[in-house]
Amino acid sequence: MSIAYRPFNNNKTVIRAGFGIYTMSTLGPTSFNSGIIALSDLVTYNNYFTNGVPQFQFPRTCPIGAGAVLGGGNFEEGNNPNWKDPSSAQWNLTFEREVTPNTTVRLSYTGQESYHLPITVDLNQIPASTTPYTIPNNGYSVVDPRAPYQNWNILMNSESIGTQSYQAGTVEFTHRASRGLTFQANYTFAKNISDAQSSDAPSAYGGEEPYAVIIGDRYNIKYDRGNVVGMPRQHFLLTATYQLPFGIGRPFSGPHFLNPIIGGWILSTVATIQTGQWLTPTMPAADDQSNTNMIVRSTGGAIARPDCIGDPNANQTTQNFFNPNAFALPPANAGRFGSCGIGILQGPRMIDVDAGLAKRFNISERLHVRFEATFTNVLNHTNFAPPAMNITSPSFGVLQSALPQGSGGNRTGQLALRVDF
Repeated sequence: MSIAYRPFNNNKTVIRAGFGIYTMSTLGPTSFNSGIIALSDLVTYNNYFTNGVPQFQFPRTCPIGAGAVLGGGNFEEGNNPNWKDPSSAQWNLTFEREVTPNTTVRLSYTGQESYHLPITVDLNQIPASTTPYTIPNNGYSVVDPRAPYQNWNILMNSESIGTQSYQAGTVEFTHRASRGLTFQANYTFAKNISDAQSSDAPSAYGGEEPYAVIIGDRYNIKYDRGNVVGMPRQHFLLTATYQLPFGIGRPFSGPHFLNPIIGGWILSTVATIQTGQWLTPTMPAADDQSNTNMIVRSTGGAIARPDCIGDPNANQTTQNFFNPNAFALPPANAGRFGSCGIGILQGPRMIDVDAGLAKRFNISERLHVRFEATFTNVLNHTNFAPPAMNITSPSFGVLQSALPQGSGGNRTGQLALRVDF
């Protein structure tokens, strides 16, 4: 549903609004989750027809007098029989005004609430407590006696219980061709929060996975709710082209015979400035003190997080982009998970300016040559990749490498000639 309204008796101001509810069918890996189940006593045998008579075999799964063989212990994974497809409600409000005949400004607010997003839980997880996690030596249990399924170690199950909330405000300027200049600039301030970010939340956003225990505590889904990794808080983008003011018909025409050389040059640029991606401090699963068997859940993607005890941004340098004294391992047998949240740290910002210079030379009526010079990160600004996020690593918080080429990496350039005939 959408609406547009002109509040004044002219075409210079328009107010627009829209709202919609959308549902997406669940396809891909989640549809085939039941394919990896570690069963016990699994025997494969063949039956035959001999002279038209079936020779059926029903062999024993284990020798007489021998005990049953335990399975692999992992169930990877099932789907909730009451699964619901992911859905979202989206809305927007836009105010647009023509400032000059060639320039417009647009103010926009955009919102989205998503629900029934896929999350995987371990049905065999027990609540956090100060009682140590103990596996009895009784020949059949592979988990603590408090776990509901004694013959299974980890029991993955996909649930449609994830949520996501996105709110953003955008200011956009558009200038159509005037005096050789065309540009579009927009600035966005956004906040994107979710508890369904997949197992890669410390460094990268991941969508639907074949299987993964992507939450730390199934008894508290909101424990994994935080800033979405791939959505910067602030983002500025400028795209522009400018016909240089030299040559016939331009402010600085110069001698006529120089026009083929100095005229017709077009400068273009794309500039991006944004705050850093959201990062999450982590620690080895063996240091978790919740007594919930986090070590096993971490093999499926669950992430152990430390305690936050100070200002992580104090005294920032490239060697200590995050203050290592702001984090600590939870006390022994604390009976709880670490206090640090998801996406609580901002990585290094990115500044990337790409530029190009081009001109078309008319050799004859049908023969033309186009020259292009293009550069990425023309300012050669160093954009650092996110640091290591494991607080027990010597390289935690240390900026050691730059982003790759094409994504804010080191400056590159190329020259090209194209012949049209």
